[in-house]
Amino acid sequence: MLLSIGPCHKLCSLLVFALIATVAVARADPLPSWNDAATKRAIIDFVTTVTRHGGPAFVPDDERIAVFDMDGTLIPERPIPAAVIPLGADLKHAVEKKPILADKPAIRAFLKGDAAAFRNSGEQGLNDLIAAVTDGRTTEEFSASILPPLEATTHDKFRVPYTRAVYEPMAELLSYLKANGFKNWICSGSPILFTRAVSMEMLGIPPQRVMGTTAGMQFDERDGKTVLVFDGTIDHLNDQEGKPPTINLALGARPIFVGGNVGGRGDIAMMRWSKDRAGPSFQLLINHDDAEREFEYSEPDNYSLEAARRYRFHVVSIRDDWKTVVAP
Repeated sequence: MLLSIGPCHKLCSLLVFALIATVAVARADPLPSWNDAATKRAIIDFVTTVTRHGGPAFVPDDERIAVFDMDGTLIPERPIPAAVIPLGADLKHAVEKKPILADKPAIRAFLKGDAAAFRNSGEQGLNDLIAAVTDGRTTEEFSASILPPLEATTHDKFRVPYTRAVYEPMAELLSYLKANGFKNWICSGSPILFTRAVSMEMLGIPPQRVMGTTAGMQFDERDGKTVLVFDGTIDHLNDQEGKPPTINLALGARPIFVGGNVGGRGDIAMMRWSKDRAGPSFQLLINHDDAEREFEYSEPDNYSLEAARRYRFHVVSIRDDWKTVVAP
């Protein structure tokens, strides 16, 4: 005999189903590539706290601003920064036209293939390189030349195209913050036109939310149309103490969430500036301590790690906190 299900049974079944679905959503892991350790729990606790309406630490949507460094924080910066990939042939041509460029340490190191010496030149060296290859080119010409070589070049360590060489745990963090009303920004030492060209493709961050080093340019006219042409200079090097003024100029506020990395002291100033805001904040420092799966490096004096200890930043151990570094 078939049993009929009355209205009460149907209602109870629907309620049970709804309860199961609610519990499943609540238990869904927003950061599956992170190990269940203190750093992951701290991130989730912070986001939960600042988004809880009526809670003592609630932060309105328009104040939920997250700012991240890019190289070494969202994408690998070793063996060389991604911004270098489109520049090889152009640099040789630039030096042929202007041999004096080869006197700059970073350019000399790059031409010799001396990766260590090039890294030691820091953000200034990278931007000397950019200034040399952009000199005389329009902004549109430079922007159009960036993505194709990145798509065609395989990262030596991760064996994926450079456009896919993104830290998987950080991509999940960006998505988690966005889902909770945060606006994600990039504040990078790399040239702003480079970062704008890759930010949406690689990180899902619109180019309008990118801050970076700016190159000198001039208004000009070519073939009867107005253009902006690079003049071979660096207008503003967006690194270290230069980052907080850049953020303030773009946002007019201190971000409540900031991410940076060890290796060049570049992100401590903006992390401290965020920490000193009136209200809750979170600072995340990526420690490159996994020589097997990624790279192992820091400053010789452990400047960034010491600052993290002193100012109570949260430190991510790539070795211990991340299940995956870059997705295959």
